Amino acid sequence: MSHKKYYGYKKPQERYSIKFRDDAENGNVEVGTLFAIGYQDEKFYMVKVNWGAEEDWERSRDGEVEMTWSFDEENTKKIMLRTGTHNAKDMMQAMYERFGKYRGFAHFHIEKWCEEKDIEYSYYVHY
Repeated sequence: MSHKKYYGYKKPQERYSIKFRDDAENGNVEVGTLFAIGYQDEKFYMVKVNWGAEEDWERSRDGEVEMTWSFDEENTKKIMLRTGTHNAKDMMQAMYERFGKYRGFAHFHIEKWCEEKDIEYSYYVHY
């Protein structure tokens, strides 16, 4: 008879993502934008992908440019505090309710809001 070893309590992984805009879902696969926010490994992030436009082809051989905003755990907690939420699911919903109306340009408004609230993030561009 085998016995499984107990290595302690492992917190379940929470993963959430919300799309603000996805032109591919609307049938526009030649030129478009995808913008989404997410939560994984106790960290908030934002992703924007542009594809097919002339400036995308100028920047990238495959015509796709991906931008990523990464927030560490401390700044993710600040977002929860500033949105008045206590868990990831509620934080994601609060961010969508606050910034969802801006769709593909929500990142500008989220960046500005973060600067006003002293919330820091890392920004990466992948060509």
